[in-house]
Amino acid sequence: SEAVCMIDGENRVVAWNHRAESLYGIARDEILQQPINRYFSNLRIREVMEKRQIVNEEYHAPCPDTHVLINARPISRNGRIFGAISAERNITELVHLNRQLTQKNQEMQTLKQTLTEIHTRTDPFFSIHGRGDAIRNAINMARRVARTSVPVLLRGESGTGKELFARAIHEASQVPGPYVAINCGAIPGNLFESELFGYEPGAFTGAERKGRVGLLEKANGGTVLLDEVGDMPREMLVKLLRTLQEKTLYRVGGNTPVGVDFRVIAATNRNLEELIRCGDFREDLYYRLNVVTIALPPLRERADDIPELFHRSLQYFCALHDKNIVRTESTLMAVLLRYPWPGNIREFLNVLERLVILSESEILDMRDLPPQFRETGGNGASSPVNQPLQNATADLERDLIVKVLTEAAGNRAVA
Repeated sequence: SEAVCMIDGENRVVAWNHRAESLYGIARDEILQQPINRYFSNLRIREVMEKRQIVNEEYHAPCPDTHVLINARPISRNGRIFGAISAERNITELVHLNRQLTQKNQEMQTLKQTLTEIHTRTDPFFSIHGRGDAIRNAINMARRVARTSVPVLLRGESGTGKELFARAIHEASQVPGPYVAINCGAIPGNLFESELFGYEPGAFTGAERKGRVGLLEKANGGTVLLDEVGDMPREMLVKLLRTLQEKTLYRVGGNTPVGVDFRVIAATNRNLEELIRCGDFREDLYYRLNVVTIALPPLRERADDIPELFHRSLQYFCALHDKNIVRTESTLMAVLLRYPWPGNIREFLNVLERLVILSESEILDMRDLPPQFRETGGNGASSPVNQPLQNATADLERDLIVKVLTEAAGNRAVA
């Protein structure tokens, strides 16, 4: 099945089989005893003879639009080289198919990106992925509350997507004003009041000459996210409560009330009830913010969402870093499914981006996982890599397939 060619020490063709005739369109009677360089300019067989090399399964393009895997070696006797032989397997069709597949894959990725952008524009919650009951319930509640103007309290561990939910609620509400996110844990205590409420010219040493509009005033007519509201300085809680109740604020150093009207979304990973008992959070502000509470589940409680999150995010990171990853080792997925993810989705995305960046092939494997994946996991569980991974992978795959088949009422195509 391979095209065989043999040349002598003078580069004359002394063997040329029927597969070579078919591959190159040169009759045996025409080429025999003729110098091979009369027919080909890119000659691997001659290099093999001259450099005393042995070639095994090497890609070679002997002439335009012809692609082969070549095996070649010199022919010698008593240490003297007097010819060479090659056997070439035609892979031209495979190369063409691979190019077409790559092109179609690029077109598909472009189409997916376009569809994602369309869906994102029409559905603000499209970028929040997951099929589990907990995350779907959170999304459904957020959809319903987005149509109102009531305050929302988002509760969940760090990295569970609270800001993503807040932005989606704002966009779904279709209010014309801006979305302003305030990280209450990142603003120094001595600057908190001036950052939130702004200040008048000359209010304090170092103040801007024209004064400054505060973040709450900038959000007028829109939405304010009070991220990590449990970290807000206690002296600011009263002033914030008054602003929410009266819909007016006073800049630092000013006596003129400024009218403001915005929707409040608060987010926290802390136990506000415990803070109230300790005197570190105001109960009246708590009830003002806690009209509708949405609990966001940690990633360890939504392991069945990890495959979807993985494949969607993998496409994004491959496009972002110009990588072409076509396969993932099953053992890697088993490890990701069993890891407790203390940093939740934020940690998951960081690990996946690391894997994509460090990958040196088209296969994503475990070699580039961070060290903590090889140590003892949370809750005293042993590391996934010390478990029978093939069995674990098979069990997880079976459970996921059965679950999706049940959701699809047995329709395999839908599943």
